[in-house]
Amino acid sequence: MVGSPKVRAVVLSLALTAGLTGCSSGHGTPGPGPGEGSQARSSSTAKGRADFSQRDMVVTARCSTGDSGGTVVTVDGWNPQSLTKKAHAEFRLPDTVLTKVDGVRPGTALEDLCAPTNLTDNDDILAVRSLFDRDFTKLAVVIQDPESKATHVGYVDRSGKLTDLTGQEDFGTTPHEDNAAMAPDGSAVWFTKEVDDKNYVARRALAGDHKVADQQSVEFVGERHVFVVGTPDTAVLGNSARLSPDGRRLLTEGGLLDLSDHRRFIGPDAIEQAPPLYCDKKTRSGGAIGWIDNDTVLCTSGFSGQRFSTLDLTPDAKLSAPILPSNDHKNFVLGISPDGQRFAFLSVKETERHYFVSDLKPGSTPKKIEPSGEFANMLDALFFLDWR
Repeated sequence: MVGSPKVRAVVLSLALTAGLTGCSSGHGTPGPGPGEGSQARSSSTAKGRADFSQRDMVVTARCSTGDSGGTVVTVDGWNPQSLTKKAHAEFRLPDTVLTKVDGVRPGTALEDLCAPTNLTDNDDILAVRSLFDRDFTKLAVVIQDPESKATHVGYVDRSGKLTDLTGQEDFGTTPHEDNAAMAPDGSAVWFTKEVDDKNYVARRALAGDHKVADQQSVEFVGERHVFVVGTPDTAVLGNSARLSPDGRRLLTEGGLLDLSDHRRFIGPDAIEQAPPLYCDKKTRSGGAIGWIDNDTVLCTSGFSGQRFSTLDLTPDAKLSAPILPSNDHKNFVLGISPDGQRFAFLSVKETERHYFVSDLKPGSTPKKIEPSGEFANMLDALFFLDWR
């Protein structure tokens, strides 16, 4: 998934009315609502509808209020050509899960999904994607006690069960653990923590005693998010990131980083030292917004009338001719097909929004896909996560 602006996410914040006293380390608690609700939904869901390992699907997420109250994060997989549903999963969030924050900390990428500030701005798509494991069976969360303001990290599974990985704190040491992100294989949650005004990035394994491991000191977290890539997992503290298909290169904050199998953490210092990647090398301008293949990126060409171009990363390569015809719309990339041949984008003109699929060759004519059924009803509430 690349350069993928958020179409819309429902603005919703949770009332944090329950404490953390019932959430001890290694023990899960069920989500709110009638006990039979989640079971009925699970039993009525066809096995294939829960399978996100299928190929050639666009994956979206949305945040909404459930039938019996509370917040539900829904993940759906769609056929990119017909926009019919291929896969589906739901995560019912207990009231103590943080979805909106008032300051810099505590932080959670769930805010980008549940309480966005800009309907077409999702530069932190990789941080939102890192809330989930590879096949969307677990959702990493930050849990807040409304009285002590302690924050823990954990995860919610599809049944609505909450597992608190931080567990009970000792006297005098109120935990401040934020920015939870799930390893792609679902084995650990990475997070930021603040102790005595010092900041760290660390992880807690889902198995065993969940003790803090791989702790790294960082000077400042601010509004950065944690996202996790690769196997073994590498945690990155940064913004605006896009990962190459082979997982070996990372575009982040305008720079290009090579990833190493032996590196478990990449922090702001390494990102700042990364060589900048300019799509127009002569004017040192133009941003790369995603990957077409392991050696080719998709580039912007201005905000209004966005036509997009491609750039090979080999030395002396030149920017391609524009992909889309001349237009006066605002166009936002939603995803690039796994074979690197097509891309989906949202085209906005005043109050009109249309979904297109186009080849990635210069001079292509995009095809408008008319959504129907469920997709049409949810178009204004979808966050595009992936095209797999």
